[in-house]
Amino acid sequence: MSGLSSYLMSTLSRVGGLGGSSGIPDFPFVVGEKVATVWPWTIHAGTSTDGKHVSIFVFDKPRGTQYLGAAQNALRRMRTLRHPGVLRYMGGAETSDAIYIATERIVPLDLNDRNEELVRWGLFRIAEALRFVNEDCKLVHANVCKDAVFVTDAGEWRLGGLELMDAVGAERPVYREMGSVIPGYAGRMAPEIKVQGVQGTAALDGWGLAELISECYTTEMPLGLGALHAQLRNNNPKLRMTAHGFVEAAQRSGGILDTAFVRACRFLESVAVKDSHERAEFFAGLGAAAAEFPRMFAQRKMLPELLTLVEFGGADNGHSAVLASVVQIARDMDETEYSTVVAPAVVRLFASTDRALRFALLEHATALLHGMHDDVVVASVYPAFATGFGDAAPAIREATVKAALSMAPRVGSKTLNSDLIKHLVRAVADAEPGIRTNSLICIGKLCAKNGPGVTDTSLRYIVCPALLHALRDVFPPVRAAALAVSGACAMRWDAVDVARRVVPAISPLLVDGERPVRVAAVKAINVMVAHIEGHAREMPETVAKKMDKVGAQAEAVADLAANGWGGWAVSSLSSTISGAISLASSVSQSGARSESAGVRSEPAGVRSEPSGIRTEPSGLSEPPQVSQRPSTTINSPTAVSTSISSNAAVSQSAGGWEFNDDWGEDAADAWGIDDNDDDSWNAQSNTTGGMTAVANTPVKLAKPAAITPVIKPVVKPVTKKDTKPVQPRRKGLGAMKLGGGAKSNPVDQFL
Repeated sequence: MSGLSSYLMSTLSRVGGLGGSSGIPDFPFVVGEKVATVWPWTIHAGTSTDGKHVSIFVFDKPRGTQYLGAAQNALRRMRTLRHPGVLRYMGGAETSDAIYIATERIVPLDLNDRNEELVRWGLFRIAEALRFVNEDCKLVHANVCKDAVFVTDAGEWRLGGLELMDAVGAERPVYREMGSVIPGYAGRMAPEIKVQGVQGTAALDGWGLAELISECYTTEMPLGLGALHAQLRNNNPKLRMTAHGFVEAAQRSGGILDTAFVRACRFLESVAVKDSHERAEFFAGLGAAAAEFPRMFAQRKMLPELLTLVEFGGADNGHSAVLASVVQIARDMDETEYSTVVAPAVVRLFASTDRALRFALLEHATALLHGMHDDVVVASVYPAFATGFGDAAPAIREATVKAALSMAPRVGSKTLNSDLIKHLVRAVADAEPGIRTNSLICIGKLCAKNGPGVTDTSLRYIVCPALLHALRDVFPPVRAAALAVSGACAMRWDAVDVARRVVPAISPLLVDGERPVRVAAVKAINVMVAHIEGHAREMPETVAKKMDKVGAQAEAVADLAANGWGGWAVSSLSSTISGAISLASSVSQSGARSESAGVRSEPAGVRSEPSGIRTEPSGLSEPPQVSQRPSTTINSPTAVSTSISSNAAVSQSAGGWEFNDDWGEDAADAWGIDDNDDDSWNAQSNTTGGMTAVANTPVKLAKPAAITPVIKPVVKPVTKKDTKPVQPRRKGLGAMKLGGGAKSNPVDQFL
C-alpha cells in the first residue's frame, strides 16, 4: 500500500502537484502537460513562480533504471555550462522518484518544417557551442545529432543531450560505458570510440557535427558544404576537421555561412566590440535587409536585441537607423506580442533624456505607437512626449510638433482638447519661424472637418485667436499657413464669427506684399464668403416682431431710406411740421380752458400771467390728448372763441408764433418763446382755422371760483448740465413761422 501511495504522489508531482505547487523541494516550477519525448526524458510545459514559461525535462527513475547514470550526468553538466549556443539551464532537482531539469522554453528540432537561413544559422550556433565545449571547457559532447538539438521560440538552435558528456582524455568516459544502451548510438558514433585505449578528443564532436549535417541535408547539400562535410567525416581523428575549423572555413567568402542573415546575427552578437563606424554602416543597411529575414526569428530574437541596444546606448548616434529596423521588423507583429516585446521598451525609451534618442523616437512615433494600447499611451508615453514642446533644443520642439499628428488619435478627445491642442497653440508663438509654420499646419490637420476629435469649443476659443494672431506674423510662410488653416476650418466656424472677426482680419492680406500670401488670402476669403452666403440664405427675411407704433415708424424710415436720400429728407420735414402744428394746437386748448363767469383755469404745464401765456414742453413725445370743452366766455372787451381739436391742422401760418430748435435755459426757451414776449400777443389780421386773435388787447382773466384739477403729463426737466452751449447756428426746420411773410429754409435747397 505504501508503494502505491508513493507512486501516486510521484505522478501528481510530475503533472503539477497539489494546490498549484509542484511539491518538489527547491524546484520553483509547476510541471504542466507533456509536450514530447526525447531519450531518456519526457518534456513538459511548465511555468515558474513569477509566470515565465519554461520547459521541464522529467526522468522517471522507476521506468529507466538503466539510464539513471546518463540522466544524472546530464543534470550535473547542465548546471555548470553557460553559453549562448547551449540549452539554458533554469533549475533542477532530484528526488527518489525522478529527476527534473527546467530550461528555457524549447521544442525538439523538426527538420520537416524548416527555413534554409535558420538551418545555416543553427549549424553555426551548434558548431560554436561545440568549439566552446571542446576548447574552453575541455569536454567532449560525444552525442551530437538531431535528437541533441532543440529549438527556441525565436527559431534558434540550442545544444542539449549532455548525457554522454565527459572530459577530454578521461580513462573511463561515459560515452564508452553507456554507448551500448543508447538507442541508435552504435550507428552514429565515431570509429575511435570502438577502439579501446584511444582517448577522446575534439575530433569526436567533429564526427558528430558531420552526422547532424547529414540529417539536415538528406538529398543534396548546398554549394561548398559538401567538401566541409567530407573533412568532418574523415576516419582518421588526426586529419578530421573540428567544429572550430568548420566555423572558420564556412565563414569565408562564398561559404555556407557567408549570407546577409548570418552576418547580421553575428554582428548583433558582437556589436559591443565594434567601433562606431562599423555600427553606423551596419545599422544603415539593416532596415532593408530585415525584410528578407525569417519573420519569427527577427521578431523574437533580433528585435529584443535591437531594443536593448538602443536603450543602453549601444547604437551611438545611429538611433534613427536602429529604430527604422525595429519598425520594419515589428510591423507584422500581433497586438498581444507587440504589447509584450516592444511596448515596454518604447515606454522606457520615451522617458530617456538623450536628445538624439528622443529625436529618433519622434521621427518614428507613428509606427512605434501603432501596436500599443491607448491606455498605455495616455498614461505612460504622452506625459514624456509632451515635455518636448518646451525643450530647449529647437529640433526637439519641431519634431514634437510633427509627431503630435501621430499622438492625437491615441490620447483621446479629452486629452486632445484639454492639453495637446493648447501645446500646439503655444507653439504658434515659438521663436523659430519654422516651428510656428509647422504648428499651424498640424493644427489645421487636426481641426479639419473630419479631424480626430477637436471640438467646436476648442476651435472657437483656442484655435481661432491663435490663427488671428498668426495672420500678423512677420514671416510670410506663417501668414500663408494661417490663411490655409483658416480656410480649412471655415466651414466649422459660426458664420457670424467668420463675418465679424475673421474676414476683417484677413482682408488686409489680400494686398500683402508676398504673392503666396495674397493667393492664400483669396482662397480663404472665397471659402468664407461662400459659407456666409449659405448662412444668409437660411436666415429669415426680418427679425422684427409684431409691428407697434414705433415699429411702424422704423419700417417707414427703412422704406424711405431704401428709396433714397430725398425720401428721407421729405419725411423729416413733414415730421417736423406735424410736431409744430400739434404743439400749437395743445397751447390753444390750454389757453382757452376756463370756467364761465370769471372762472380762471390753470392746468399743469401752463401758467397765466397778465401779460401773456407761457407754455412748458413735455419732451419730444406727443402731448397728451385733452378732451374738448365748451366755448369759454372771457371778461374782456373781445372774446376769443375756439373750436380746435387735439388733431386740428393749421392751414395758414399765424403771426406771432415762432418755434426755434435752439434750446435755452429753461423749457420755454427750448420752444423758442422769448421771455420778452410776455407783454402781449400781437394778433394779426390773419386767422387760423377755428382760432381768432384780437390784436393790441391784453387778455385779463377773472379770478376763478374753483380750480379743476387736470392730469399733468410727465415732463422731463431740462437742466443746465443737459443743455449744450449756445452757439450761433442756422435755424432748422423748427424755425418756420406760422404767420407773417415767407422765410427761407435750408431744406429748400435740397427740394
